[in-house]
Amino acid sequence: MNWQHFFIRANDVLTAGVSATAFALVLYLFFYNRRSKVARVFCGLLVCVIIVYLMDILLTNNAGTQYADTLLRLQWIGIAFTPPFYIEFVRTLRSLVRRDRLPIWIHPLSLTLSTIITVLAFPTNLLVRQSTVSAGVAHLQPGNLFYLFAALFIFVTGWGLRETLSYRKQCFTRSARRRMAYLSISFIAPALGVFPYLLVSGWPSQLPDIILPILLVLSNVAVAGMLILMAYSVVFFDALTPHRVIKYRMVRFLLRGPLTAILALIVFGFGLTMEPLLGLGQFTLSLVALAAAIILMQLGVELSKPLIDLALYRDGVAEVTHVQELSQRLLTTADLKQFLENVLAAMCEQVRSSGGFLAILDDGQLRWEVWCDLHMSDEEIADLPLNQVISTNQLNSIILWDGYWVLPIHGKSGQQLLGIAGMRMPKDETPLTEEQQLRLDQLLLQASAALADRQLQQIVFEAFSPLLPELKDIQRRGGLLRYSDDDLVGFSLEESQELPQWVHDALAHYWGGPRLTENPLLELAIVKRAAQDYDGNVVKGLRAVLSTAIERLRPDGERKLTAPEWLLYNILEMKFLRGEKVRQVAIRLAVSESDFYRKQRVAIENLASILVEMEEDAQI
Repeated sequence: MNWQHFFIRANDVLTAGVSATAFALVLYLFFYNRRSKVARVFCGLLVCVIIVYLMDILLTNNAGTQYADTLLRLQWIGIAFTPPFYIEFVRTLRSLVRRDRLPIWIHPLSLTLSTIITVLAFPTNLLVRQSTVSAGVAHLQPGNLFYLFAALFIFVTGWGLRETLSYRKQCFTRSARRRMAYLSISFIAPALGVFPYLLVSGWPSQLPDIILPILLVLSNVAVAGMLILMAYSVVFFDALTPHRVIKYRMVRFLLRGPLTAILALIVFGFGLTMEPLLGLGQFTLSLVALAAAIILMQLGVELSKPLIDLALYRDGVAEVTHVQELSQRLLTTADLKQFLENVLAAMCEQVRSSGGFLAILDDGQLRWEVWCDLHMSDEEIADLPLNQVISTNQLNSIILWDGYWVLPIHGKSGQQLLGIAGMRMPKDETPLTEEQQLRLDQLLLQASAALADRQLQQIVFEAFSPLLPELKDIQRRGGLLRYSDDDLVGFSLEESQELPQWVHDALAHYWGGPRLTENPLLELAIVKRAAQDYDGNVVKGLRAVLSTAIERLRPDGERKLTAPEWLLYNILEMKFLRGEKVRQVAIRLAVSESDFYRKQRVAIENLASILVEMEEDAQI
């Protein structure tokens, strides 16, 4: 067996694997951490790695061709721009930990130098010269300016590593120090992956050629591992999501994404190698193996979920399991409607009815939930006096009413009325058989269980709803405290990405509470100015500022509850200033609860924009 050829092919697979890993991490950070400046700069480093490794992939089987020189020079786009992103990465970390920044001119200067270096790498031989092949690996030869660039590259990487190690000492919590240690260990991964080592001295002729592909394989394994470790450290910066969620989400993404891609590439390469030995046609075994690897990997991730939970959560496995089971079993409004529609359709089929309806009892009033009839108009539904059904004394049997069979839906005790089901009487009034009656009773029990569970879930939701902003606030404060206590004081209102959440917190405790009395908005100049009218009480000042900002949302003219232009103002004024319940406000404004929450988010964002304008006016 030709071991050198084997390691060269293994290096090709790992090169593609590193590129896929870097690309997957860019996607992950974009979708989950794009608001974090640290994550955005790290994405720049990953893009540099992707460019270099992509050119290496294109060089496969093209090492001695006319395209090799062009591809190797294109690599210098990623190589040249790695130092500027390192500088900006360290600069961003410094602003988080030390609360100061490097001079702002350093970043544009480094980008300018990198642009010049990239330009020099193409039409001139000052930086690099014509390509050559050493031990089966293509590389350029060094120009007169290469060693100057190499010294600058090594200096920036070493300086950044030293800075990162010093930042670890300034972290306050053990978890922050541990993650900063991970970041320090993996800090050189992008540099290790992009730096053109063979330009320094080439490959010594005294050494066996097989050593070079072995070193490249080990290097690629190390780069992939350190990139993942570095990304793991980066995702926690400015993250409000609980840490267990971040870890679990990232592990599953890595298993389903990069690891699956690497495994698929390995299996595909193995299939290509075995096809000639087995006398099979090209791509016959490799494509089947590729598809099988992807499917089996996805299945393996699902089956290994208990082991992943055990590894990530440890002492909290039981609690996390309960939370996951709860989230899977909860019925949303859409789930309930779909289930009740199925039950109603089955009931109509049992009695051979052409249509029907189902209404639920809500605050003593019957409310339409679902109906099943292509010929039943909204006017017919609205005209049915359903409330009269409650006053009848025949709730334990089928009620004949205006061409409908009406059946009450009771709770488990048999005393509480949860709703009613009505079905249009069939044309042939054949009495129900015993089997049909039994099936109808079973369907009513299913509807009763669903409505009872929904009532219980509403109680759970009402208990959890006030906790969610508190939990977000805890996560926000935890993120601030991890790196520096200076983060707790002073902020830029325009640059703050948490302004809408601060506004929501202040409104939620508008009439008193920790989210109002400890709100970062108390530091605003407009709040301090308003506090002068309340003997220096900044809490009352913030309350007055919020009231003024809400009034700015008020349209001109007479107030209308259901007019679209009045919706945002009405939501804020009724929900927060008056303290009315969500359901009551939604009914009065003629919107669904889900639509109410969407409009509330829009209203709070508009209110936050008004606060920014008020603060800017106060500072003029």
